[in-house]
Amino acid sequence: MAPWVLRVPRSGPRTSYQEGTRMGSVIKKRRKRMSKKKHRKLLRKTRVQRRKLGK
Repeated sequence: MAPWVLRVPRSGPRTSYQEGTRMGSVIKKRRKRMSKKKHRKLLRKTRVQRRKLGK
């Protein structure tokens, strides 16, 4: 048997890389949305404290 037959085919990493670039925008949008929700959650959590400081 030739040694190159036993190696992992090169198409494996390349296909995953292409999928990663194709899904990049979706991941970016999700990350943006999650950070927005995290900020909202933080505001909700500290609402009472902010009211006390404001009044």
